[in-house]
Amino acid sequence: MHEFRWPLLGVIIPVLIIGFTAYGSHYFILRHHLSTTQQVIYECFASMIWISYIMAIYTSPGHPPKDYTPKKGEWKRYCTKCQSYKPPRTHHCSKCNRCIMEMDHHCPWTLNCVGANNLPHFMRFLFWVIVGTAYLFVQLCERIVGYYDDSDKPMYLIKRSELVAVVVFTPIDLFILLSITVLFIRCLINIGKGMTQIEIWEWDRIDSQFYSKRLWKSIRLSYKQSYGKELPQLTTWTNRAPVNDDDALPMEEMNQHEINEIGEGEALDGVATESQSRGVESDATAQQEFNNDDDDEDEEDIVPQNFTIDDLMFPYDYGVWGNLKHFLGSPFMWLVPWGKPKGNGYDLEPSSDYKEDDQLGLPWPPDGGNQNITISPPSDDELKRGIRNYSQLKKQLDPRSNAKRSSWHNDTGERLLDYGVYVDDSDDDKL
Repeated sequence: MHEFRWPLLGVIIPVLIIGFTAYGSHYFILRHHLSTTQQVIYECFASMIWISYIMAIYTSPGHPPKDYTPKKGEWKRYCTKCQSYKPPRTHHCSKCNRCIMEMDHHCPWTLNCVGANNLPHFMRFLFWVIVGTAYLFVQLCERIVGYYDDSDKPMYLIKRSELVAVVVFTPIDLFILLSITVLFIRCLINIGKGMTQIEIWEWDRIDSQFYSKRLWKSIRLSYKQSYGKELPQLTTWTNRAPVNDDDALPMEEMNQHEINEIGEGEALDGVATESQSRGVESDATAQQEFNNDDDDEDEEDIVPQNFTIDDLMFPYDYGVWGNLKHFLGSPFMWLVPWGKPKGNGYDLEPSSDYKEDDQLGLPWPPDGGNQNITISPPSDDELKRGIRNYSQLKKQLDPRSNAKRSSWHNDTGERLLDYGVYVDDSDDDKL
């Protein structure tokens, strides 16, 4: 997320770029070569860009009701800033200073969060920018081809102001088209998975730490808090067979320098920001007892041996078509400015597949907010027993494998704070 010293620049810059490119191209180039009908079509595209942008700026992303009470089985997530409970998928934005339902990210270019209520407007804005810039790029390319065909004619027959405009606006338009297309595709892929950008980040974190003691100690504690019993044995739904201990990677093949990096991962915990009180009584005593009970357990007893990341289910994945309708509303309304998403943003039901097939049966994320989990650095023997393949080895040697949720970052260096999430309230409390 980009930061501006003066946040208003985040809106002023896009307005200037859109206005300069759209109307400069029309005045200096298009009006001399397009028919009246083509010019009207072009201006309709430009108008849809402005309307969608204004709607993305001024439409509230959606805030949970003050009297919201978590349902049975949901994490009791209390926002110390708003002094109220947070529904699932809700986060407190440090920029807007409000809790945002189904928060995707805080967008500096709209001075607004992208959430449950205005995600359709944000996606429409990206779509119409792509359509408008693609249409303009085609017209600019035709002019470039025309100049090439007329290269044998005298220079005074070519209008210099138009030539300069083509040279200036073509790279600008192409840059906008490519950058917005990449962003649109990324957002569309996330929507197809049923996740916001924050939830994609969360999934990457869990994937990165899937074979770590920290994650599974947290999941076991969450399960015990939820059901009052120990986590049962988990089995894989995939075709991957368990790897025998004889196939484990020999320690002598590991790079000792890389193994030492695990200790650096532990250092991340010391600089991580501890969560503040959420207005809900903590379960610190039970958590400490849980840590003490597991101190003598082998890593194989904590980390499931026949369970993979592919067996983990996201609760709100309704299938590609269902996800599109959930986030963007009726497909007949996707391109109109008044189209709204499906649902109210806080009364969320897990998918039927999740209810039937998920083995953990825990809210998202399954490790909750058990930030006080303590683990000892893994010994060489534990690494030798735990490693199954090179992919797992790479994750184990990654310093982030033991990092707390508040300090973990993905491969591009993004933390929760980079999405605008208020870190102290980013973590779940207990069931």
